[in-house]
Amino acid sequence: MKLRVKLSIFAFILGMLMIPAYFILQTYGIFQKETVLSDYALAIDVNGESYGAWPLINSFAAMDKQEDNRQLYYRIDMSHLQYLFNLAYREYEVKPGGDNPYLAGTVDYQTTDHNYVQTERKYENANDFTTVLNLYDQDGQVIYTYDNTGKADHELVESIIHQGMSRNSGGSSEPARDPYINITALFRDKLNIDVKLTVDEEHKVVTIRMNKSEAR
Repeated sequence: MKLRVKLSIFAFILGMLMIPAYFILQTYGIFQKETVLSDYALAIDVNGESYGAWPLINSFAAMDKQEDNRQLYYRIDMSHLQYLFNLAYREYEVKPGGDNPYLAGTVDYQTTDHNYVQTERKYENANDFTTVLNLYDQDGQVIYTYDNTGKADHELVESIIHQGMSRNSGGSSEPARDPYINITALFRDKLNIDVKLTVDEEHKVVTIRMNKSEAR
């Protein structure tokens, strides 16, 4: 058998093996710049200490893998997004203590009249409609609108894979991909609030720090 034929067969076999390998690597989010925070506890910084931010859910939050200027993302199709606005506007109290030795306590979200996340139906006719998600500031002004397609909108919403998870669709399996909004960019540009992340790899805590932006 000629060398060229052997190389062609080898290349074909290698190519066939790379297809499932690519899928497996994609399922674990190897090719994306973000990682879902399912392996970390979410916390908010209050006077230099970390307080648990529940009911914000770690598997609905994500951050950039690169350490420089990490961005925070959160599932835009989840009502928990409201709590991030509560944190931004300091509509909470802290409860020191608890049984978690790696957190100073927990956050107690205050009841507020502000509803920062609302959905509405936009009717095309008497039968057909689309669902739109509106995000509001404290003054009741719309700061962002997302057509609830479950996909990226090429603005602030990105499609992020939850590493290690897959879904069945049409008889085939594919990576679990969901729409996450860039909270860092949204709050900076629309609320004038800086969002920074501190990652404690040893104790598995990601702490969110929110402060009013300095004058630009």
